[in-house]
Amino acid sequence: MKNPGIHIRLLGAAFLFIIIATFILNVAGVYVTRQFMHKRFKDRIVFLAKYLASNSEVGVLIRDRSGLNILALNLLGEEDVTRVTIMDNIGNILVDHNRKVRGPLSVVEAPVVFKKNRDENLLFRSDIKTPFGNIKAKGEDYIGKVRITFSTHGIDVLMKEIAWQFSFLCVCFAILAGLVFYLISRPIVRDVSQLAITARQVGRGDLELRARSGNLPETRALSLAFNAMLDSLEASRKAFERVNQEMIQQKALAEMGRFSLMIAHEVKNPLSIINSSLDVLIKELSLSSNNTMVVYIKDEIKRLNRLIEDFLMFARPVKPTIRSVDLNGMLRDIIERFEIQQQGLAIDIESGIPSAPCNADVDKDLLTRGLSNIIKNACESNNEKGRIRIDASVQDDIWTVEVNDQGEGIDPKNTSKIFEPFFTTRSKGTGLGLAFASQVIKSHGGIVTAENREQGGALFRVELPIKTREHNV
Repeated sequence: MKNPGIHIRLLGAAFLFIIIATFILNVAGVYVTRQFMHKRFKDRIVFLAKYLASNSEVGVLIRDRSGLNILALNLLGEEDVTRVTIMDNIGNILVDHNRKVRGPLSVVEAPVVFKKNRDENLLFRSDIKTPFGNIKAKGEDYIGKVRITFSTHGIDVLMKEIAWQFSFLCVCFAILAGLVFYLISRPIVRDVSQLAITARQVGRGDLELRARSGNLPETRALSLAFNAMLDSLEASRKAFERVNQEMIQQKALAEMGRFSLMIAHEVKNPLSIINSSLDVLIKELSLSSNNTMVVYIKDEIKRLNRLIEDFLMFARPVKPTIRSVDLNGMLRDIIERFEIQQQGLAIDIESGIPSAPCNADVDKDLLTRGLSNIIKNACESNNEKGRIRIDASVQDDIWTVEVNDQGEGIDPKNTSKIFEPFFTTRSKGTGLGLAFASQVIKSHGGIVTAENREQGGALFRVELPIKTREHNV
């Protein structure tokens, strides 16, 4: 059997509580009402008995049965009075009238007393004799009693009617209260159910889904806390993926470092022998340096040698040798070397470097190689033609270098990959130049980013914190 949901449980518990409470109130109310009505009814009958006893004083005193009959019959005319009995002080019945009435019967009695005052007429003087003897002229004398038997059937019928009406009102109240509770609890249950659905969808892998804000302050706070938890989990997941990726990269670099030793012995040395042997053959066979086959072999040897050198340079752990360097002067030297290397090519390098020195503690050799790789990448993106713009600036102790090219730009899907080892879009590229540059700049506490320019081409930005011995003191 399927367990009922929270809405059914809350509604059932509330409805059961309301039913029990109304039932108790019904029983208590009917009981209190019954006791009150019995008391008031009995008080009324007692009053009638006293009234009859007061009016029967003379009749009992002189044994006037006809007068007492009239009084008894008048009282018997009351709806719930079933029997009226008048007796003297020794228990002789003077009048006794009754009639049939349904229901349980009760009895009340009232004494008939003879009251004597100072101004009595001669009838009640002390020397007057009555059937009870001489009457003394002081106080009160008991001369008889009145007994009235009455039925409480009318009260019982009325109480049953009241009980039914009260029960009906209680049921109506319970239904109304249940409806009100349903309307109040429905938003709570709806928000909690929606939160549960969201949790299940997130558990199935929809990590971007977030819970909607509830209609009540409590459910709204619960939704915000749930979303904050999801955001925290998402941040933790991304951090874990980033750390895992870095660990994989570090493991790959470690494997690369071990593999580089094998390359140094198994590839680089034979490659040097091949190059030397080619020089001997060219000399012995008197081959021209412009010979097509010679040119092809020389180019391939250079390409393989450059690939091995780049690989070995990237695989070695980067341990900067720190010394004070003028970063602006270093960048000008790099640009001058490139201008010399690019002579005869249709490429123009423009620069905007402040004349004031910018001193920082860096490894000049490593930083020169890293920046050179970025500028070299810009030249290759321009296909060795067009214009390259290099700007440097200092702001908030951050030395910034921007390298702009006029190439085809960066494919958006490759923006996050261009600094990864061995990633390249060129047929003759090694995919290690930009990775080495990123490694060097990170080892100095800086960052390098790449983006596309609105005018076309790509923009590489290097941000390097200016660290000097003065800053560390």
